[in-house]
Amino acid sequence: MKKWIKKVLEYNEVKLALIFLAIVVLFSLINPDVFTVANLYALVRASATNAIYALAIMIVMCSGAFDASFAVIGSFGAYVTMYILTQNGLDPHPAIVFLISILICMALEFLNWFMVSILHLQAYIATTGTASLLKGAVLVFVSTSYIYTLPSQIGALGKTYLATAVYGSGIESQLHVSVIFIAVMYLVMHILMTYTNFGRQVYAVGADEEAAERAGINVKRIRLIVFLIAGVICGVAGILRDAVGRFSLPNPAEVVGKENISIAAVILGTGNSSKARGSALGTLLGVLLMSFISNNLILIGIPSFYVELATGVLMYIGLVGQMSNRPRRHSAKEGK
Repeated sequence: MKKWIKKVLEYNEVKLALIFLAIVVLFSLINPDVFTVANLYALVRASATNAIYALAIMIVMCSGAFDASFAVIGSFGAYVTMYILTQNGLDPHPAIVFLISILICMALEFLNWFMVSILHLQAYIATTGTASLLKGAVLVFVSTSYIYTLPSQIGALGKTYLATAVYGSGIESQLHVSVIFIAVMYLVMHILMTYTNFGRQVYAVGADEEAAERAGINVKRIRLIVFLIAGVICGVAGILRDAVGRFSLPNPAEVVGKENISIAAVILGTGNSSKARGSALGTLLGVLLMSFISNNLILIGIPSFYVELATGVLMYIGLVGQMSNRPRRHSAKEGK
C-alpha cells in the first residue's frame, strides 16, 4: 500500500491536485463561500480564456521554443474578425466566425515560426516584437472602439449556461458553456501529446533539438505544425473571450499583459522530475490554481494587487521544483 501511494505521489498532477485542494480548504476556513458549487462555477468562467491560451503556450514550450505573443495574437484575431463582420453587417454561423479568427491567428503564428525557425531569431525577442507590432497595428489600422454588437449566435453563446448555483448571500453563479470547450480541447491535446507519434516528436525536439535531427525528425516541420496548432488555439480563445465578455476590444486588459498566468500554469504543470514534460492535465491544474488564488483573494479580504505577488511566487516554486531533481552529471562522472 505504501509503495502504491509513493508511486502515485510521484506524478506531478497528483501533487498539484493536492496543493490545489489544500489551498481551497485553507481559503474556505476564512470564507465559507469559497468552498461552494457557486464559487466553482465562477472559477470555471473566470479561468476559461486563460485555460485555453495556456494550451497554446504549452505546446510551443514543449517543442523547445517560446511565444510571448500568443495572447495578443488571439485578441487581434478575434477583434479583427468582429470588426470585419460588424462593419459589413454580416451575421454568419459561429463556425465561420471561429474559422476567420483561427485563420488570422495561424497566419500570425506562421510569421513567428518563420522568424524563429528560418531566420533563427531568438524566440522571446522575435515574438515580443510580434506582440508589440500587433498591439499598435490594431489601434492604428483597425479601430480603437469597443464592439458591443457581436454576431447574434456568438452573443447567444456568451449567454448560454449549463447550470446555476447560489452563494450563501443569495447571489447566483452560472456554469458557463465554455467548460465544454475547455474539456474538449484539453482532451484532444492530451491525446495528441501522449498517444501520437507527433506528440513524441514534439517532446523529442524540445528535449534535444540536435539529437532529434540526428534521429531523422524534421525539426522545422514539427515546429511549424506546433506554431500552427498554437494559432488554432489562440483563434478559439479570442472568440470565446469575446463571447463570455459579450463585447470585443483591441487589447483586453484581462488577457493582454496577463500572459504570465498561462506561462506560470505551464511551468507548474511541468513538474520537478528529470523526465517531466508539459502535460495537458498539469497545465489545467496550474491554470485552476492560479485563477483560484487570483479570484478568491478578495473573498477572503486580501487586496487584489497581491495577485501579481502570488503569480511570481508560484512561478518560482515551479522553476525551483524543476531544478531540484535534474540529473547531476558531475556527480555521475565523479562516481565513475
